Amino acid sequence: MKWNLGTLCGLSLIFLAGCEATYSEPQSAQAKSNGSLEEIIADKGCDASFQCKVIAVGERLTCGGPSRYLVYSSRNVNEEEVERAAKMVTLAEQSQNKDKIASEICEPVLPVQALCISSTCQSIVLK
Repeated sequence: MKWNLGTLCGLSLIFLAGCEATYSEPQSAQAKSNGSLEEIIADKGCDASFQCKVIAVGERLTCGGPSRYLVYSSRNVNEEEVERAAKMVTLAEQSQNKDKIASEICEPVLPVQALCISSTCQSIVLK
C-alpha cells in the first residue's frame, strides 16, 4: 500500500488533534521537592518508637550541615522514597546557595530524636 505525503500529513493532524497542551505555573525545585517530601511523610502514625525515624534535610549556606531535621514513621512510607526526596530537597538548596552571599547568622540546628507518643511520631530536641 502506498501512502502519499498528503495522506500522511492528514493522519498526523488527526492523531495530534486529540493531544492537549497543559500549562502550570512554574515552581522552584525546592518547593516541588519539599512539597512532595512533606506529602510522603505526612502520616506520622506509629505503634512503637522504633518506627519513628529522623532524616536530615537541606543545606545551610554559612554554617554547613542540614537546614532542618524531619520526623517520619517507617510504618507508613517507603524509606528509600523518603531518602530520595530528602536528597532532592538538599540538592535544590545547594543549587540555590551557589547564587547567595553568606549573610545569615549561624545559629545551630539541633538534632532531634523521634519518639512514638500517643500513636504519633513526634520530635524531641536534644540539648
